[in-house]
Amino acid sequence: MTNQLRLARQTSVADCQALLEIGPLLVPLDADLRDVVRKVAHQSATRLIGVVDQAGRLAGVIPVTRVADSIIARVVPEALLVDVSDAETATQFSHSMEDRFAADIMLAPATTVLSDTIGDAFRVMHHRHLAGLYIVDADGRPTGYLDLLELALVYVQALGGKASTEGQGAEGAGSDRTS
Repeated sequence: MTNQLRLARQTSVADCQALLEIGPLLVPLDADLRDVVRKVAHQSATRLIGVVDQAGRLAGVIPVTRVADSIIARVVPEALLVDVSDAETATQFSHSMEDRFAADIMLAPATTVLSDTIGDAFRVMHHRHLAGLYIVDADGRPTGYLDLLELALVYVQALGGKASTEGQGAEGAGSDRTS
């Protein structure tokens, strides 16, 4: 491993979290899932929803795909039936038909702190199969959001590429063909 890559892994969450300016998306425990979807639609860059208790502490998280699945299961259940292959998944599927509130579908909190390294943050994301983490203060209140793409940008720089957050536009994006 090159020295530059080693240094990149030691980059603090504080130095990384603002690269894409993706803010936290917070909802209360009793938020109706239909309202959660509407809120996500207005802040679609945040791929992990934070669920907070009455004191404002992070009580859990919801991947955007999980809330979408819960809504879709109510309207088009057959679309998700292909994933039901055993009794455990059948039970999970039947529960998803009953989900109505953020607390019904949230996972355990997924957090980091500003002083952690992005190497630490990546390990948590990878282990939990999440695309982001909530940055919390000492009391467990969300103060920011760290997205997996922000970590990737730091590593792109370490690999020698210029990490740009500017869009490429339609020309040259995704094509190696010449005319």
